[in-house]
Amino acid sequence: MKTTFRNLMVFMMITTFALTACQPKASTSLEGTSWILVELYGQPTLSDTTITLNLNGDTLTGNDGCNHYGGSYTSKGDSFSIGEDLMGTLMACEEAIMTQASDYTSALLKASKFNITDNRLHLLDQNGNSLAIFELQSQELAGTSWQASFVNNESSEGIVTSSSIQAAQQTLSFDNDGKISGNAGCNNYFANYEGDGNKLSFGAVSSTKMFCGEGLIAEETAFLTALEKASSYRITGDSLQIFAADDVGVFGKNPVFG
Repeated sequence: MKTTFRNLMVFMMITTFALTACQPKASTSLEGTSWILVELYGQPTLSDTTITLNLNGDTLTGNDGCNHYGGSYTSKGDSFSIGEDLMGTLMACEEAIMTQASDYTSALLKASKFNITDNRLHLLDQNGNSLAIFELQSQELAGTSWQASFVNNESSEGIVTSSSIQAAQQTLSFDNDGKISGNAGCNNYFANYEGDGNKLSFGAVSSTKMFCGEGLIAEETAFLTALEKASSYRITGDSLQIFAADDVGVFGKNPVFG
């Protein structure tokens, strides 16, 4: 059977991979949850976009289908409100996508209430009218496969670029028996992994011993070093982010891989 790999970003602080969908567990709380937008102002989202919302502590992050965004939010009981510090990147996209992104931002800013029903998050205005509906993002790792699309090496000895990662074709697969395997850029590798909630750690990595040139070996070393630092993870949209113990989030410190 052919394995399908999606985008994988690996960071020493943050690591991002691609996801194959699994059924998420039920949630009734906003804390530590990730969501995918399915309906905006009563209309389905554009089929070629993925709009995400991640909620951790008093911080929200995500992607509006075109740009990444982040800021603060408050919630108490069924109340919900976005802080005045909401900011985003400024990449240009197709007009329809930009219009949807603008509508999404306006929905976030209008939201004053929420409820969670059947793994769906409903954001409502002050009159109880529906603004946006999200589905809970699965956080299941077992059975998923990923391919590196970005690696940001925090080492001063060199920066691993997106183009070099593309050439390296680094992959990571999680099986159903607590093991990972893949290619680190030159050699095949394998190890055990443990996940508990959003916690993630990898055991000692074993690999083949081929030599493929200094360039690929450098990227391979950076990739495997990042895996060794893994402490927690979050799946959002089509990305898996892996964090080191001292990282504070996507909009916190600079990524090591990406």
